[in-house]
Amino acid sequence: MKRWMWIVFAVIIAVGVGSYSYTRYRLQEESYADEMRTGERALKDHDYSLAETSFTHASRTRASNATAQRYLTQTQTYVDGTQAMNNRKFSAAKQDFTTVKTTKHGSTTLIQQAREQLTLLQKIQDKRKTYQQQYQQALTLNKANEFTDSNVVIATLLKDKTFKQRYYQDIRKNVLTLRKQNNASLKTLTGSVPALPNTAQSIAGTSGAQSSPSQNGQTKQNSQASSSSSSTTASVTNGASGTTSPSASSSSNQIQATRAELNEQGVDASQYSDAEIQAIIQRAAAQHLSLAQAVKTMNQSSDQIQATRDELSQAGFDASQYTDAQIEAILQQASSQHMSIAQAAKSLQ
Repeated sequence: MKRWMWIVFAVIIAVGVGSYSYTRYRLQEESYADEMRTGERALKDHDYSLAETSFTHASRTRASNATAQRYLTQTQTYVDGTQAMNNRKFSAAKQDFTTVKTTKHGSTTLIQQAREQLTLLQKIQDKRKTYQQQYQQALTLNKANEFTDSNVVIATLLKDKTFKQRYYQDIRKNVLTLRKQNNASLKTLTGSVPALPNTAQSIAGTSGAQSSPSQNGQTKQNSQASSSSSSTTASVTNGASGTTSPSASSSSNQIQATRAELNEQGVDASQYSDAEIQAIIQRAAAQHLSLAQAVKTMNQSSDQIQATRDELSQAGFDASQYTDAQIEAILQQASSQHMSIAQAAKSLQ
């Protein structure tokens, strides 16, 4: 009788222990599944902190299961890649995202996100190359004392909204420093910093630092035709008529903008023709002057040319046969060779 009692007692204990073990196993499985689902949802929501926590709990719940640990490592590597990219450590970021993408039996969510980050990383590096080339172009112009042209390239860079992103802050800092140097040089040379109209900002700097010299020259001409204070002279001299016409004509909107700026600077722009406005733009760009200063020096030049014509007429020359450009050449010859106006005119015949 006692033997049977012990047998029954042993069976009850075995059933109890088995039931407990099974219940514990079921709870562990449910907890593991819940943590893994939470982690996956967190990845889709880009909540990587929650994902790490969930996968950590899952790996502790089922220590023998490698999936949770694999997901955890994959998540941590992805976070490291994101931080590296934000800190502009692009090589490290690329390596981390590549590791995430190539993880076997890893999270498909993270693999897709890593692919997207690698695509974004390539775009960022391409943009950085372009921005760096434009900065180098502006720096080259600065070293050539073309401070206004350099500022035009800089204005184009700063107008680009993408340029404000964290990935380009080192280049942006250099650009802002260069602009400060340009402005200081212009103020020293002319007493003021020529304003850059929006039209100039939208046109200049598109050729990039990799452009050939001829392409850079064309860019300068295009910028000149559409800017009141930038780029180099883009005009050709007509020997027969003595007038100068721009190689690329300014639009009427640009001319009107220049007239408005002149009026703001106290100059009556209505007294000038469109051709004269274009000449003012060219002079301001070539000599790094404000528009008002360009008008003043142009008026002085016109008075000097007229006085030279009068002097030639008094010396027996037919002054009407000379173009303004030829008169300027006579003035330069007389000044450089220490001649009289008449002698300079004879020497150039």
